[in-house]
Amino acid sequence: MEEMIYNPLKEYVDKFKQKHLDNTKKFLEKLVQESKINIEENRKTVQEYNTYKENLRKLKRKLNWLKFLRVLMCLTLVLIPLVILKTTPKIKELKQTIEEADKKIQELLELAHRQMRPLNELFRDRDSLDIIEETMPHVDFEMRLSIEQEKDMKTNYDFDSVIDNEESTLDMLAGRYNGNPFVFENRLVHRMGTETYHGSLTISWTERYRDSNGKMQTRRRTETLHASVTKPKPFYNNQVVLHYGAQGAPELTFTRDATNLDEKSERAIERYVKRGERRLGRKTKKALAQNENFMSMANTEFEVLFDALDRNHEVQFRTLFTPLAQTNMVDLILSKEGYGDDFNFFKRKRMNRIVSNHSQGRPLYLTPQEYISYSYDEIHDNFINKNVKYFKDVYFDFAPILAIPLYQERPIHSLDPLPDYRQLYARKEYESIANIMKASHAVHPKTKTKAILKAAHVVSKDTADEIRISAYSYDIEQQVDYVAVRGGDGFMHNVPVKWDLYIPLENHKYFYVANEDDAKQSGILARRRGLCIYNK
Repeated sequence: MEEMIYNPLKEYVDKFKQKHLDNTKKFLEKLVQESKINIEENRKTVQEYNTYKENLRKLKRKLNWLKFLRVLMCLTLVLIPLVILKTTPKIKELKQTIEEADKKIQELLELAHRQMRPLNELFRDRDSLDIIEETMPHVDFEMRLSIEQEKDMKTNYDFDSVIDNEESTLDMLAGRYNGNPFVFENRLVHRMGTETYHGSLTISWTERYRDSNGKMQTRRRTETLHASVTKPKPFYNNQVVLHYGAQGAPELTFTRDATNLDEKSERAIERYVKRGERRLGRKTKKALAQNENFMSMANTEFEVLFDALDRNHEVQFRTLFTPLAQTNMVDLILSKEGYGDDFNFFKRKRMNRIVSNHSQGRPLYLTPQEYISYSYDEIHDNFINKNVKYFKDVYFDFAPILAIPLYQERPIHSLDPLPDYRQLYARKEYESIANIMKASHAVHPKTKTKAILKAAHVVSKDTADEIRISAYSYDIEQQVDYVAVRGGDGFMHNVPVKWDLYIPLENHKYFYVANEDDAKQSGILARRRGLCIYNK
């Protein structure tokens, strides 16, 4: 069994980076051998294909030039019959050559695809996960969040799978690290913000003035008046988060936000730490005077850089952040080898959440579409490069967790049985599959925005769960505010500003979720990893 990771940053550089690259290459080599493809034959086909493509590009450019020349000569009325007589046969000949070249290109492309089909058909959704498990044996991935793991995380790790109506699960990747449960979640997050709308009004007036000769004249003046209003507006964004359950420091909560300090110079970091130390001193004095639960640690560099000053339990915080954990965290924050200080760390009792900048927008796992190609060399480069990048992304999401040795210890399981939730599938699985069906199946008919879908278990019947999907969205009605603005004519004018009023909508629909074999085929609305959502 693989030993504990004592320094996640150093061990990535010295060990895991190269080990994962080697495992990725071996994995691909094994698939290549199994597929029995002829690599050199494919390279020859691809080379010929690329040559024909380049020649076709040159031919099309030449054809366009001849067409342009013919039009130009005709427009200038110079030797029109001669131009047509000379250029038209050449254009026809070029068109014929282009058609033949295009046909040959399609034949070569189809041949290249046939040559690579045996390899392309071997790729699976789990490939990237299997390679990571080979590199880091403590990690076990599951493509679906089981009801058993969701129960375990809710009961033993303070995992709130409902949260609130501000977010909805789009996709998940579950698993365990040395027995500790984790879930990577891609979720749609809703928040209310504001939008500033602008409007304008053009006014005109007649004014009298005295010209240079002293005579009174009149002239027409115009001016465009501008106004703005700020109104509430919903915003939506996707967020990738790692949920990691650990039994260490079970009552401790804290929050720390990314500062991207690794992008600053050493001098700037020193000044940042010095300012932070003075702030720590003031906070400690205030806590002592008011008998509050805060005491700065001796390692003030760690305190300033990690900046988890809202913690609620000093003893458990120190239990968690041993001298080794402090050193690991500082190294991770200041490192330029990984992603530096790009992670937010939220601990709520036994549940930890990591939200890193580098993981936003990335897929939770790599699919075969990431590699499939007609060219072996392109497949090879895609497979190696994307798996190496994927491993780095996943590893440095885990890195803040791995920096704490206590979090790597195997959990002690209670002898008490998990409560019976009387459902077959995890609630977050309900949401993820509901989010891939057409929105019109769940949202209010007047919806004009994205929707946050929340799922609830109703009842289980034989092989299916009946669920309720609640959709929270908005209708939009255009409004006009009139803002008084003083014009150059000395009068106040009402400037119209159009803005959007977002009217909250709520809708509830009932569906069934079951394995594909047990679903009613006629009513299936969406499929995901063997699960289906369907109507009654």
